[in-house]
Amino acid sequence: MEFDIRKRPSSAILEVTLDDGERIDADPGAMVSRTDAIETDTEVAGGEGVTGMLSRAISDEREMTANAFRATADGAQVLLAPDAPGDVTPIDLAETGRIKVQSGSTLAWTPDVEKSTAANEAGNFFSSGELTVLAMEGEGTAFLSAYGAVVSREVASGEPLVVDEDHLVAWTDGLDVSRERDGSIKSTLLGGEGFVTRFTGDGTVWLQTRDPLVFRQSAGGN
Repeated sequence: MEFDIRKRPSSAILEVTLDDGERIDADPGAMVSRTDAIETDTEVAGGEGVTGMLSRAISDEREMTANAFRATADGAQVLLAPDAPGDVTPIDLAETGRIKVQSGSTLAWTPDVEKSTAANEAGNFFSSGELTVLAMEGEGTAFLSAYGAVVSREVASGEPLVVDEDHLVAWTDGLDVSRERDGSIKSTLLGGEGFVTRFTGDGTVWLQTRDPLVFRQSAGGN
């Protein structure tokens, strides 16, 4: 498999080239186009079936459903793009280990990546109150999307990182996470107190430079 991320960072699109028998999985609605030598199918992440998915009471079924794109000839291609304008970044999970991802930030992943729901140790983590925390792990590559550009910040012992939670994309699993109300930060949408997320330990946090809640409001979404 080969990939190329074009039109970065404001309008990124992922071009994946597959040899015969290779596969890439992606979120529903991510496909822009494909060559004729690509077969498609719909799967449930983790291979547990729809019943298993519902038994975990996932708030957003779309997050655990994937479209699989499998090549039937060498050189088959598929173009994938996120819903919001912004960047796409590849993360090599063999290097980072297990990561936790904000719901809505996954775009695509290779077959050797396992995607599942993750325990939300910070309680009602995101200010939208509707997002599921996902886990991604394995030996493959995860492609994450963001509203705006993606920046990474390293967290070291004794040097906590404080983040406006609506700018979170993902973080490595070993970090300790806590959610705090910050009266000095006003919510963009409601004008009230905002929330920040404090990361401690050793690891990496990926951030998006724009707030997706503002984007959805301006677009007239819910």
